[in-house]
Amino acid sequence: MLSKFKKIYEKTERFFHPLVGLSSYDKYLEHMEKSHPEKTPKTRGEFFKDCLEKKYNSGGLNKC
Repeated sequence: MLSKFKKIYEKTERFFHPLVGLSSYDKYLEHMEKSHPEKTPKTRGEFFKDCLEKKYNSGGLNKC
């Protein structure tokens, strides 16, 4: 049952995250493996924290 939930989450993540402007962690991992194999990729939590930080705190302007 846990594996079914994980598969459903992975499919919805690929669909919903781009809709709200979040990058795909899977695509990031593929990029890191292909382009930067010597570097350790960020964890899922670090990746999404950075994505949110870039989305909402870019440009140094306060946003409401």
